Amino acid sequence: MSFSVVILIILVILVFIFLASGLEIAFSLGLVGVIGLFFWQNGLKALVAMGAIAWDVCTSFTLMAVPLFIFMSCLLIETGVSSGLYGAVSKWLYRLPGGLAVASQIACSIFAAVSGSSTATAAAIGIISIPEMEKRGYERKIVVGSVCAGGTLGILIPPSIAMIIYGTIMETSVARLFIAGIIPGIILVLMFSGYIILRVFLKPSIAPRTVAEVTWKERFNALKEVIAIVSLILLILGGIYTGIVTPTEAAGVGAFGSLIIAIIYRKLDFSVMKKSLLVAVNTTSMIFLIVIGALILSRIVAFLNLPQLFTITLREWGLSPWGIFTLVCILYLIMGCLMDAISIMMITLPVIGPMLMELGFDPVWFGVVMVVLIEMGLITPPVGLNLFVVHGLIEKGRFEEIFMGSFPFVLLMAIALVLFIFFPNLALWLPSMMMTAR
Repeated sequence: MSFSVVILIILVILVFIFLASGLEIAFSLGLVGVIGLFFWQNGLKALVAMGAIAWDVCTSFTLMAVPLFIFMSCLLIETGVSSGLYGAVSKWLYRLPGGLAVASQIACSIFAAVSGSSTATAAAIGIISIPEMEKRGYERKIVVGSVCAGGTLGILIPPSIAMIIYGTIMETSVARLFIAGIIPGIILVLMFSGYIILRVFLKPSIAPRTVAEVTWKERFNALKEVIAIVSLILLILGGIYTGIVTPTEAAGVGAFGSLIIAIIYRKLDFSVMKKSLLVAVNTTSMIFLIVIGALILSRIVAFLNLPQLFTITLREWGLSPWGIFTLVCILYLIMGCLMDAISIMMITLPVIGPMLMELGFDPVWFGVVMVVLIEMGLITPPVGLNLFVVHGLIEKGRFEEIFMGSFPFVLLMAIALVLFIFFPNLALWLPSMMMTAR
């Protein structure tokens, strides 16, 4: 085992020691990076790089999309747009078996396209849909499972905060990553909805059809609640796909559009604006600190040439590229059960990303695969964040119920993952057709 691989193992162990001690992820990564720079690069002189890294992150044109997209989603949540969205979708789907649960999937997929966050999607739709489904006698497992699974779409369907971070670290086009997530996201929505419909069709008692008849006039009137948010989505994704705007410019358009929507709905006031800005600032600060810490660590990783050496070591063990890829998938599944998406990417991508690219894997395709793997972790114990979000939304709910309700959706995601791996064009076809932003 080479000296550099030993250093890699030491750095990884140090990261987990700091995390276990309760130190925040950003400072755990940054501190290990500082230790590495000091001892294995150039002593105190190497620490000058820390200031440059922080400056580059805070002035990055690509990363400027993060606070703008976060502000956009916060404003839409605070103004109650998510509530109207679920109500409108449920009026159109109420005749389907498990119609309200299917409506949760569709509403989550639409809201995911303006939130970029899985937990925000689960919370925004769950707080409205869970009481509605339980009031009508839906079985608890189908209620929580549909919301937990639908929430995971937040980091796959564009715009995705996770995709922006991935693109920044991997130096990959964020626009292509955004567009690559559309077809896989639709496939997952169809699989989730199909499972709900089939299960309720076979056992109608788990989702009684007790919703009052909705007239066509009421259905079309409900579309007023959807037109604004769908127009915003089309404006953002259409601009990116046609190359008219970059993802960062699209984020600016989206943030401005959410302000216009709030004004049109007469729900914009000082308290809404203040809360949206505070949440956006807090969340952005957390994300940027994690990115800065990870980039400090990645500096020593690159200096020691660890990705290449790690690849050589695995090859010496007799592993083929696909064997290495399988190990990476297992690693992400395990880590997804223990950590949040951004932390996982920040810890692993400096080593794993370049290694997989050296083995010939497409970075856009791997971005989609990695996000699906992390999504599975979001609804898998012991630290599936969406499970905790939904647990906080229900009354007198047992955590075991939430896990059991989500487990079938984990299996569906595993099936979808196999499809994306063996049929990469499901992720790569749309990016290959898009135009490049100026």
